[in-house]
Amino acid sequence: MDASTPHDPLIGAVVGERYRIVSRLGAGGMGAVYRAQHTMMRKELAIKVLRPELGGLDEFVRRFEREADSVSRLAHPNIISVTDFGRTGTGALFLVMELLAGQSLTSAIARGPMPSARALSIIRQILRALHHAHGSGVVHRDLKPDNVMLVELGDETDVVKILDFGIAKVTEPEAGKETLTQAGVIFGTPEYLSPEQALGESVDARADLYAAGVILFEMLTGRRPFDSEDKIKILSMHLSQPPPRPSVVAPRADIAPAFERVVLQALEKSRERRFEDAAAFLQALDDAAHQTPRTVRSHPETVAPRWTWRVLPTAATAVLRRIPQLPRRTRAGIGIGAAGLLVVLIVAVGSGDHRALDAAPPPPTPPAPAVAPALQRIEALLGAGDVNGARAGIEQQMAEHPRDARVRYLAGRLAFLQARPGEGLGAYREAIVLDAGYRGDPVLVSHVRRALEDPRHSEAALGMMINAIGLPARDALAGVANEGYDLDRRQRAADALDRMGEGKLVDKVELLDLGLRKAESCEERKVIVGKLRDTGDARAIPILKGLRRNAVDNFVARLGLGSSNGCLQKELKEALDGLEEAKK
Repeated sequence: MDASTPHDPLIGAVVGERYRIVSRLGAGGMGAVYRAQHTMMRKELAIKVLRPELGGLDEFVRRFEREADSVSRLAHPNIISVTDFGRTGTGALFLVMELLAGQSLTSAIARGPMPSARALSIIRQILRALHHAHGSGVVHRDLKPDNVMLVELGDETDVVKILDFGIAKVTEPEAGKETLTQAGVIFGTPEYLSPEQALGESVDARADLYAAGVILFEMLTGRRPFDSEDKIKILSMHLSQPPPRPSVVAPRADIAPAFERVVLQALEKSRERRFEDAAAFLQALDDAAHQTPRTVRSHPETVAPRWTWRVLPTAATAVLRRIPQLPRRTRAGIGIGAAGLLVVLIVAVGSGDHRALDAAPPPPTPPAPAVAPALQRIEALLGAGDVNGARAGIEQQMAEHPRDARVRYLAGRLAFLQARPGEGLGAYREAIVLDAGYRGDPVLVSHVRRALEDPRHSEAALGMMINAIGLPARDALAGVANEGYDLDRRQRAADALDRMGEGKLVDKVELLDLGLRKAESCEERKVIVGKLRDTGDARAIPILKGLRRNAVDNFVARLGLGSSNGCLQKELKEALDGLEEAKK
């Protein structure tokens, strides 16, 4: 900091009893973002501190706390999650995120139209995140490329992270309440506002789907469907002008007609004519893919990262839904980049040496004699439930021995004792990185298994079991592989068990049956029918017979059209013959 820069009183301060502010990273429309360090774990974080005057608005504070609590419960690989929130010593509201590294979707789009395969991979991840959030009752309200980050995780590229869930809702006026815009808080971005938002009407999940349609249009063409230097004119376009066809805007982009129809339906003026929900949008994309040449639909699907990351969104620049009501001077000052979005991300990813994970771990290395007595005292404090004493001891040992695996392990135990499983999982991961022997620690495994049952941390816990713990988590993985209707989740657990030689714990017939019911094409069903045959399990026979009964023996079925299974007759016969023979 040079002499001309005014001193920031937050620099060096500790907020929330455990976050020391190190430096200021930047500022946005609602506050500033700081680099911080967890005082106990010595872990770097980012903290968004909202403008001080917002903390004095009782209605804003109530809604901020309600929304922060709601958003903190979102746990999805494509949503950046709130890890903590509270007030500084001066009463300013703050939110906590991990530091992640990536680029905004805005930067990616700036390079020109994307190949359809890349655009579809990104929009699918966005829609899966929206489906999860909407199912939890959370609507974004300000979805745009600035709020979508793309990160690289190992061999995976373009992994989506959506920011700012719930922030726009906090700033909206509620029925019968004074508008918060009197404090200078603005919301919504004209280029991505749905018509109902532009009219100031009530908002539901379909507003996010409209914004997703605008984003897909922009990725495919390199341009937004409606654009102008006059923000009010943009709102008028959303309300009255039909969107141009993407293939006309970008004739060289080779946009398939089936995908163009999906984009245009997402951009319908009436929300009743858009997709009902994100799942329907995804289904329409999948249906379009089946009508499109393989070169377009062979997109690299992004899988869940090996370890889960957590971040808190920075507040984005926004504009009032009712821009015409703003003073002329205010309207003139509203622009696309008015409050510059700052996102600092750092991704904690475990590389996962699966050959080592598939074997039983050795015992952890005993602590050095010089540190052993202090660690024993901390363990006794943890056993007695003395949180403050244990925390003080861990903080001291963390400062003196930051690379000691036992200290990290004890920090994880303390976090779970304090009902902070997100922090606990992070500390346990660090302990395993420093000493793989902790993979088999029964307390650690039991805590991760407990987190697996918490919707907020289930994805992180599963990723840790698969890519950091391995064999000691086989019983918990078997439970995941054999229960529920989430095929992807079950398959990931089953694949991990197969890799470690524990595939016998998986009910493969039941899992394949679920896959058969979720398969969307005849080719997918053919593959699964073959796998059912290869199990040699007689329980597959009634499943295959039921599938054969569903085949309609008519002209449409013989052509393999419609929703029948007529295209499977040969494969079904061969599978049933093989299984009946195996019974003899």
